[in-house]
Amino acid sequence: MDDSFAQRAHAFDDGSIGADGFVVVGARYGLGPGAGPHCPICFGELTPVAGSGGRFRHCDEDDEARCALSTYSYQPEAPRFHRMRDPVLEREQRRVFIENWPRHYQAMRRAAPTMTVRRFSYLVGYADVMNLWSYPALEQHDLPYLLLTQAQFMRAGAMGGKPVWVRFCFDATVRDVGDLWTQQGAHARFFRMMYSAPRDTPFPTAKELIHYETVRRDTSFLETAPPWIKRADMKEFERFAIAGALPADVQRATGTL
Repeated sequence: MDDSFAQRAHAFDDGSIGADGFVVVGARYGLGPGAGPHCPICFGELTPVAGSGGRFRHCDEDDEARCALSTYSYQPEAPRFHRMRDPVLEREQRRVFIENWPRHYQAMRRAAPTMTVRRFSYLVGYADVMNLWSYPALEQHDLPYLLLTQAQFMRAGAMGGKPVWVRFCFDATVRDVGDLWTQQGAHARFFRMMYSAPRDTPFPTAKELIHYETVRRDTSFLETAPPWIKRADMKEFERFAIAGALPADVQRATGTL
Protein backbone atom coordinates (compact mmCIF):
# COMPACT_ATOMS: atom_id res chain seq x y z
CA MET A 1 0.00 0.00 0.00
CA ASP A 2 1.44 3.40 -0.93
CA ASP A 3 2.32 5.94 1.79
CA SER A 4 -0.47 8.40 0.99
CA PHE A 5 -3.05 5.59 1.07
CA ALA A 6 -1.81 4.47 4.50
CA GLN A 7 -1.65 8.02 5.89
CA ARG A 8 -5.31 8.67 5.08
CA ALA A 9 -6.29 5.75 7.30
CA HIS A 10 -3.59 6.16 9.96
CA ALA A 11 -5.89 8.00 12.35
CA PHE A 12 -8.29 5.04 12.44
CA ASP A 13 -7.50 2.06 14.64
CA ASP A 14 -8.67 -1.50 14.02
CA GLY A 15 -11.97 -0.86 15.73
CA SER A 16 -15.17 -1.63 13.87
CA ILE A 17 -17.17 1.22 12.44
CA GLY A 18 -19.91 -1.16 11.35
CA ALA A 19 -20.52 -2.94 14.66
CA ASP A 20 -22.07 0.00 16.54
CA GLY A 21 -23.34 2.15 13.73
CA PHE A 22 -21.21 4.27 11.44
CA VAL A 23 -19.98 7.82 11.09
CA VAL A 24 -21.69 9.70 8.27
CA VAL A 25 -19.41 11.27 5.67
CA GLY A 26 -21.27 13.65 3.37
CA ALA A 27 -24.81 12.67 4.32
CA ARG A 28 -27.68 13.64 2.04
CA TYR A 29 -30.53 15.52 3.70
CA GLY A 30 -34.17 15.23 2.83
CA LEU A 31 -36.47 18.15 2.11
CA GLY A 32 -38.91 19.82 4.46
CA PRO A 33 -39.05 20.66 8.18
CA GLY A 34 -37.36 18.13 10.42
CA ALA A 35 -35.88 16.16 7.54
CA GLY A 36 -33.12 13.92 8.79
CA PRO A 37 -29.89 12.65 7.30
CA HIS A 38 -29.82 9.98 4.63
CA CYS A 39 -27.06 7.47 3.98
CA PRO A 40 -24.49 8.76 1.46
CA ILE A 41 -24.28 5.32 -0.16
CA CYS A 42 -27.74 3.72 -0.18
CA PHE A 43 -29.73 6.97 0.44
CA GLY A 44 -31.74 5.25 3.17
CA GLU A 45 -32.97 7.32 6.13
CA LEU A 46 -30.67 7.27 9.14
CA THR A 47 -31.22 7.47 12.88
CA PRO A 48 -28.58 8.34 15.50
CA VAL A 49 -27.33 5.58 17.81
CA ALA A 50 -27.82 6.75 21.40
CA GLY A 51 -24.60 7.30 23.32
CA SER A 52 -22.42 6.43 20.32
CA GLY A 53 -20.72 9.77 19.85
CA GLY A 54 -22.33 10.67 16.54
CA ARG A 55 -22.82 7.30 14.87
CA PHE A 56 -25.89 6.34 12.88
CA ARG A 57 -27.89 3.32 11.78
CA HIS A 58 -30.42 2.85 9.00
CA CYS A 59 -34.06 3.20 10.01
CA ASP A 60 -35.12 0.46 7.63
CA GLU A 61 -33.96 -3.12 8.32
CA ASP A 62 -33.62 -3.90 4.62
CA ASP A 63 -31.34 -0.89 4.13
CA GLU A 64 -29.31 -1.96 7.14
CA ALA A 65 -28.94 -5.48 5.73
CA ARG A 66 -27.93 -4.41 2.21
CA CYS A 67 -25.90 -1.22 2.56
CA ALA A 68 -22.12 -1.51 2.38
CA LEU A 69 -21.81 0.58 5.56
CA SER A 70 -23.80 -1.86 7.67
CA THR A 71 -24.22 -5.24 5.96
CA TYR A 72 -22.95 -8.40 7.61
CA SER A 73 -22.79 -10.05 4.20
CA TYR A 74 -19.33 -10.64 2.76
CA GLN A 75 -20.86 -10.54 -0.74
CA PRO A 76 -22.30 -7.00 -0.95
CA GLU A 77 -24.15 -5.88 -4.04
CA ALA A 78 -22.28 -4.46 -7.03
CA PRO A 79 -23.80 -2.82 -10.12
CA ARG A 80 -25.60 -5.48 -12.15
CA PHE A 81 -25.26 -6.15 -15.87
CA HIS A 82 -28.45 -6.40 -17.96
CA ARG A 83 -27.52 -6.13 -21.62
CA MET A 84 -27.91 -8.37 -24.65
CA ARG A 85 -24.78 -8.79 -26.73
CA ASP A 86 -24.36 -6.46 -29.71
CA PRO A 87 -21.39 -7.90 -31.68
CA VAL A 88 -20.77 -4.75 -33.75
CA LEU A 89 -20.89 -2.36 -30.80
CA GLU A 90 -18.92 -4.79 -28.64
CA ARG A 91 -16.10 -5.03 -31.17
CA GLU A 92 -15.72 -1.25 -31.51
CA GLN A 93 -16.00 -0.31 -27.84
CA ARG A 94 -13.70 -3.10 -26.70
CA ARG A 95 -11.16 -2.11 -29.36
CA VAL A 96 -11.08 1.48 -28.07
CA PHE A 97 -10.59 0.21 -24.51
CA ILE A 98 -7.77 -2.17 -25.47
CA GLU A 99 -5.97 0.61 -27.35
CA ASN A 100 -6.01 2.71 -24.18
CA TRP A 101 -5.55 -0.04 -21.61
CA PRO A 102 -2.40 1.46 -19.98
CA ARG A 103 -4.33 4.64 -19.17
CA HIS A 104 -7.25 2.66 -17.71
CA TYR A 105 -4.88 0.49 -15.72
CA GLN A 106 -3.04 3.51 -14.32
CA ALA A 107 -6.34 5.15 -13.30
CA MET A 108 -7.29 1.99 -11.42
CA ARG A 109 -3.91 1.80 -9.70
CA ARG A 110 -4.22 5.38 -8.50
CA ALA A 111 -7.32 4.31 -6.58
CA ALA A 112 -6.08 0.79 -5.72
CA PRO A 113 -2.25 0.61 -5.77
CA THR A 114 -2.26 -3.18 -5.32
CA MET A 115 -4.13 -3.73 -8.60
CA THR A 116 -2.07 -6.04 -10.84
CA VAL A 117 -2.11 -6.55 -14.59
CA ARG A 118 -3.24 -10.12 -14.03
CA ARG A 119 -6.26 -9.05 -12.05
CA PHE A 120 -6.92 -6.25 -14.52
CA SER A 121 -6.96 -8.86 -17.31
CA TYR A 122 -9.41 -11.03 -15.39
CA LEU A 123 -11.71 -8.02 -14.94
CA VAL A 124 -11.63 -7.24 -18.66
CA GLY A 125 -12.49 -10.89 -19.32
CA TYR A 126 -15.36 -10.65 -16.85
CA ALA A 127 -16.60 -7.55 -18.69
CA ASP A 128 -16.48 -9.58 -21.92
CA VAL A 129 -18.70 -12.27 -20.42
CA MET A 130 -21.19 -9.75 -19.02
CA ASN A 131 -21.58 -7.84 -22.31
CA LEU A 132 -20.22 -4.56 -20.93
CA TRP A 133 -19.10 -3.44 -24.38
CA SER A 134 -22.66 -3.67 -25.70
CA TYR A 135 -23.97 -0.73 -23.65
CA PRO A 136 -24.64 1.94 -26.32
CA ALA A 137 -24.15 4.91 -23.97
CA LEU A 138 -20.87 3.57 -22.53
CA GLU A 139 -18.35 6.27 -21.58
CA GLN A 140 -14.77 5.02 -21.67
CA HIS A 141 -13.60 7.35 -18.90
CA ASP A 142 -15.95 5.61 -16.43
CA LEU A 143 -14.57 2.12 -17.03
CA PRO A 144 -11.70 2.08 -14.48
CA TYR A 145 -14.16 2.88 -11.71
CA LEU A 146 -16.81 0.45 -12.91
CA LEU A 147 -14.25 -2.35 -13.11
CA LEU A 148 -13.07 -1.57 -9.58
CA THR A 149 -16.61 -2.13 -8.28
CA GLN A 150 -16.66 -5.53 -9.96
CA ALA A 151 -13.34 -6.51 -8.35
CA GLN A 152 -15.07 -6.59 -4.96
CA PHE A 153 -12.60 -7.16 -2.09
CA MET A 154 -8.88 -6.79 -2.68
CA ARG A 155 -5.98 -7.00 -0.28
CA ALA A 156 -4.43 -3.56 0.06
CA GLY A 157 -1.17 -4.28 1.88
CA ALA A 158 -0.73 -3.79 5.61
CA MET A 159 -1.17 -1.00 8.11
CA GLY A 160 0.50 -1.15 11.50
CA GLY A 161 1.58 -4.69 10.72
CA LYS A 162 -2.01 -5.82 10.11
CA PRO A 163 -3.53 -6.67 6.71
CA VAL A 164 -5.91 -4.19 5.14
CA TRP A 165 -8.54 -4.85 2.49
CA VAL A 166 -10.24 -2.43 0.10
CA ARG A 167 -13.46 -2.38 -1.89
CA PHE A 168 -15.12 0.22 -4.12
CA CYS A 169 -18.75 1.09 -4.74
CA PHE A 170 -20.99 3.72 -6.28
CA ASP A 171 -23.86 5.31 -4.43
CA ALA A 172 -27.40 4.03 -5.00
CA THR A 173 -27.74 6.04 -8.20
CA VAL A 174 -25.94 3.17 -9.96
CA ARG A 175 -27.72 -0.14 -9.40
CA ASP A 176 -27.53 -1.35 -12.99
CA VAL A 177 -24.35 -0.71 -14.99
CA GLY A 178 -26.37 1.31 -17.49
CA ASP A 179 -27.42 3.73 -14.74
CA LEU A 180 -23.89 5.11 -14.83
CA TRP A 181 -24.58 6.62 -18.27
CA THR A 182 -27.70 8.55 -17.39
CA GLN A 183 -27.99 12.19 -16.34
CA GLN A 184 -28.13 11.18 -12.68
CA GLY A 185 -25.40 8.57 -13.00
CA ALA A 186 -22.92 11.11 -14.28
CA HIS A 187 -22.97 12.65 -10.79
CA ALA A 188 -22.90 9.41 -8.81
CA ARG A 189 -20.42 9.39 -5.96
CA PHE A 190 -17.69 6.75 -5.92
CA PHE A 191 -16.48 5.37 -2.58
CA ARG A 192 -13.39 3.57 -1.34
CA MET A 193 -14.04 1.32 1.69
CA MET A 194 -11.14 0.15 3.84
CA TYR A 195 -11.39 -2.93 6.07
CA SER A 196 -9.36 -4.85 8.59
CA ALA A 197 -8.91 -8.58 7.94
CA PRO A 198 -12.11 -10.67 8.20
CA ARG A 199 -12.62 -12.47 11.48
CA ASP A 200 -15.33 -15.03 10.85
CA THR A 201 -16.02 -14.81 7.11
CA PRO A 202 -14.03 -15.37 3.88
CA PHE A 203 -14.17 -11.64 3.06
CA PRO A 204 -14.74 -8.56 5.25
CA THR A 205 -18.15 -7.28 6.28
CA ALA A 206 -19.21 -3.96 7.81
CA LYS A 207 -17.96 -5.32 11.16
CA GLU A 208 -14.42 -4.87 9.82
CA LEU A 209 -15.01 -1.48 8.16
CA ILE A 210 -12.29 0.96 9.24
CA HIS A 211 -12.86 3.95 7.02
CA TYR A 212 -14.64 5.09 3.88
CA GLU A 213 -14.15 8.10 1.65
CA THR A 214 -15.29 9.62 -1.61
CA VAL A 215 -12.91 9.21 -4.55
CA ARG A 216 -12.96 11.76 -7.34
CA ARG A 217 -13.48 10.22 -10.77
CA ASP A 218 -11.00 11.55 -13.30
CA THR A 219 -12.77 12.12 -16.60
CA SER A 220 -9.73 13.45 -18.48
CA PHE A 221 -7.14 10.68 -18.01
CA LEU A 222 -7.66 9.46 -21.58
CA GLU A 223 -6.34 12.79 -22.83
CA THR A 224 -2.98 12.36 -21.11
CA ALA A 225 0.19 10.74 -22.45
CA PRO A 226 0.32 6.94 -22.10
CA PRO A 227 1.92 6.00 -18.76
CA TRP A 228 5.05 3.94 -18.40
CA ILE A 229 4.24 0.27 -17.82
CA LYS A 230 6.72 -2.40 -16.84
CA ARG A 231 7.78 -4.53 -19.80
CA ALA A 232 6.63 -7.74 -18.12
CA ASP A 233 3.19 -6.24 -17.50
CA MET A 234 2.96 -5.03 -21.09
CA LYS A 235 3.78 -8.51 -22.36
CA GLU A 236 1.29 -10.17 -20.03
CA PHE A 237 -1.62 -7.99 -21.11
CA GLU A 238 -0.63 -8.18 -24.77
CA ARG A 239 -0.83 -11.98 -24.57
CA PHE A 240 -4.31 -11.69 -23.10
CA ALA A 241 -5.44 -9.16 -25.73
CA ILE A 242 -3.96 -11.01 -28.70
CA ALA A 243 -5.42 -14.34 -27.65
CA GLY A 244 -8.86 -12.76 -27.57
CA ALA A 245 -9.90 -15.58 -25.28
CA LEU A 246 -11.85 -15.11 -22.07
CA PRO A 247 -10.31 -16.24 -18.80
CA ALA A 248 -11.21 -19.85 -18.03
CA ASP A 249 -12.37 -18.82 -14.56
CA VAL A 250 -14.00 -15.38 -14.65
CA GLN A 251 -14.84 -15.69 -10.96
CA ARG A 252 -11.21 -14.94 -10.25
CA ALA A 253 -11.95 -11.41 -11.39
CA THR A 254 -14.25 -10.86 -8.42
CA GLY A 255 -12.39 -12.60 -5.63
CA THR A 256 -9.06 -12.40 -3.94
CA LEU A 257 -6.01 -13.75 -5.73
